[in-house]
Amino acid sequence: MDQCDDSRKKLVLPPDVTVDHVLGLIELLSSLGDKTDSMYIGDAINESVDILPHAIDVAEALGLVESRGGDLTLTELGRRVVKGNPKTVKSLLRREVQKLEPIAELMSRLKERGKISVEEFEELIMKYYPGSFEQAKHNVLQWGAFLNIFKMSEDDTEIILLHR
Repeated sequence: MDQCDDSRKKLVLPPDVTVDHVLGLIELLSSLGDKTDSMYIGDAINESVDILPHAIDVAEALGLVESRGGDLTLTELGRRVVKGNPKTVKSLLRREVQKLEPIAELMSRLKERGKISVEEFEELIMKYYPGSFEQAKHNVLQWGAFLNIFKMSEDDTEIILLHR
């Protein structure tokens, strides 16, 4: 894979994978000794078989875990996130979230203009999630709010950049 081509490395954030899913996954992995068979993770957290593989993909895209031969290993970044306070966790994840679409594209637009209309935001979400628009819209907003990078305006008309 060409290291210069970031677009090929980006993962589309599954519409139902929340920040809590990813943080819960790496916290559990840490409690199990930083490395375990992914089958045991599903058993330990009783997470839906539909969600867990996607949460693993997101954690891997963010550089928090590595997956090899069915084993999940917490990376150095993953260990720093697990041990970090909320401010540190948000700062570390804020740097990595550019690896997820549509967040990367949204951030690019917001960095150019500072804010975009809700209509433009919804068009962007629809481009990536035509079949699960509402769920994806709320999930992307939750990621932005949790990481303190963007939010919806109080009058629900704009998406506003909070953190560059």
